[in-house]
Amino acid sequence: MAAPDLGPDLGPAVRHPRTRLPRPRPRARVLLPLVLFLVVGGVYALTVSRDPSPDAFTADFAAWHIARTGDPVPDIGDFPLLDDNIIRDTWIVETVDGREAVGRAPGVIAAVVPAYWIAAPSGISAVPGGITAALLSALAITLFFLLLRDRLPLRTALVGTGLLAFGTPVWSVSADAIWPHTLTTLGILGMAWAADRDRWWLVGLFGGLTLWGRLHAALICAVLGAGVAWTRRRPAIALRAGAVAAAMLALMSCWTRWMYGRWDPTSGYRAADFADNATGHAFDVVDHLGFVLAADRGLLWWAPLLVVLGPAAWRNRHELPDWSRWLVIGAASYLIGQAVLNRFSGGDQFYGYRTSLELVVALAPALALSAHRMGERARRWFPAVAVLQVVLIAPGAIRNDFHTSVADVWWRNAFLDALVRRPLELVPLVLLTLGAIAVVLVIARTERVARLLDRE
Repeated sequence: MAAPDLGPDLGPAVRHPRTRLPRPRPRARVLLPLVLFLVVGGVYALTVSRDPSPDAFTADFAAWHIARTGDPVPDIGDFPLLDDNIIRDTWIVETVDGREAVGRAPGVIAAVVPAYWIAAPSGISAVPGGITAALLSALAITLFFLLLRDRLPLRTALVGTGLLAFGTPVWSVSADAIWPHTLTTLGILGMAWAADRDRWWLVGLFGGLTLWGRLHAALICAVLGAGVAWTRRRPAIALRAGAVAAAMLALMSCWTRWMYGRWDPTSGYRAADFADNATGHAFDVVDHLGFVLAADRGLLWWAPLLVVLGPAAWRNRHELPDWSRWLVIGAASYLIGQAVLNRFSGGDQFYGYRTSLELVVALAPALALSAHRMGERARRWFPAVAVLQVVLIAPGAIRNDFHTSVADVWWRNAFLDALVRRPLELVPLVLLTLGAIAVVLVIARTERVARLLDRE
């Protein structure tokens, strides 16, 4: 079947997803991913939040204190952001010796300690943490491109990479500040890249990085490793991935022992709250539907490409690499666990969906590798819907104050709210986004760039 129209002259027919394309010249093979990393990382770095959610800023505060003093337990009184916050306890846990410490996943604190050690700001600032998140997210996007480049024509791989980079909350959440999703996004795409190359030790390493971001996201790595091992009848795959992931879990326990005085890897969170939620709301249908349908946090409002590409992926499921199918199953299992443990809305002060991001990232390889199976109607709709999805995400990624209150996420959408209430602020950002897309398309159509891409 012919490839979808990805825009004017953006790509030739998509090859069979199990077929690896000839490798480009060594110089081109290194240069293009490097340029992609620098461009994506540069855009992400320019748009990081200087006033992020307390979820991210408390991690920044803990990392800043560790970099400055080497002490894992800061004086919370030095952090005025929490003084008058009515949900202050959300970000505080108690150590074994009764002191108050920042309660966050180990990875989101550990990942930004080097940035605060290098920058050495005299006071707490969100910028070093945000820059770290931008670079880690750019690395994740680059790994996604490396995965697609070996299986799809170069132009098509670049289109798919660009949509994940700028048409999802990878930009507005993961790259905006140091969230758990910064690490889980990198971990999931790293697992996909490593699995495609049969590097199962690396799958375990990236899986371990994922669980440092969110402990229960270890389920994704477990399902991926065990599933592929079962499909291929090769238990060694699960053993290799599992051994490295288990070592990462042990290191995580060492971190919590150092920071909180407990070997329990859940010590960074108030685990009792999640247990209570699972007991009282495990089968809360309204909450579960919110992941898909809520006006501000539901996937369908922000990711219409799922509707366009989803049927093609379903038709193509038997032709996809086995690891891509198991990756989706693992992420879906994780999302179900997330729904049982916590509410769909994911808190305040971020733009787009958050708690469903792992599923979208895990779906990305399967969707990209199935694009050639789109029907005629889907091919006609694809360019417009792709542009729409970038336009929806970009304003909230560029500006950090287009938020919807968690109390209103079922009924109000941040983009539509801004369009009605703050059009003079939103419309220029929409026009800027459309202009940037037009420039990219024009550059892609130039003869010199076309020849360069064809040679690579």
